[in-house]
Amino acid sequence: MGESTPGGRGLIAERLDTLIRAGHAAGGGPLSEREIARISREHAKAHPGAPTVSHQTVANIRDGVVRNPGVDSLRALANVFGVKLGYFLEEEDPAAQHSEGGAERPTLPSSAALNLAARLNRLFETIHPKGRGAYSSREVAEALVERGGNINESQVERLRKGMWDSTSYEHFEALASFFGVPVAYFTNDGVAAQVSVDLDLVDALKAQDVGPRQIALRAVADLDDEALQALVPVIEHLRQASNRQRM
Repeated sequence: MGESTPGGRGLIAERLDTLIRAGHAAGGGPLSEREIARISREHAKAHPGAPTVSHQTVANIRDGVVRNPGVDSLRALANVFGVKLGYFLEEEDPAAQHSEGGAERPTLPSSAALNLAARLNRLFETIHPKGRGAYSSREVAEALVERGGNINESQVERLRKGMWDSTSYEHFEALASFFGVPVAYFTNDGVAAQVSVDLDLVDALKAQDVGPRQIALRAVADLDDEALQALVPVIEHLRQASNRQRM
């Protein structure tokens, strides 16, 4: 790729380009995408559980091909260059986070942060027991604490508003577990799309007030004769099991 600054390619691409140009030994020249990928793998070996990033992903982010990369990719890049995750996500220039008087300026949520917040709020809106409204931030925080988590209502609210820092990412795994979705829902666009289809189905079933019996009948009605014949023994087995359970 060329050596021109990727102006207009997006905040994340420009900041990554700055790190690549500046984050090397004097006289060593900018790091290549393959070198960055190698360093991320070495960091992961030394820190089990740390994410890695491929050289192609690095190139795609720097070129602006991927304008909203996954959280794991950004974490891996932050580890490589020794910066906080907020370097990529904060809307303001990280070097200008303090005013002339020394007071910290309020940080605006970036597009990536707002994207994660939207995914989290979708879970709040859709996944909750039948016959009641959405969970409150306090209810979710209290439930996570009961499970051994370390989060409070204020932190949940900040996540939902896209106003958080790099230390907040540890909470996403707990939130994913609470709502019954893979943690990759927050970090992987493909997984998020798949989960979104499931959430759309849940919304549709709620709107029609469809119960499990109706869902099963509709599913069976769409089967061909061969599939129905194969399903008969399974249904009989389930019926007998249900009878035994009632007895």
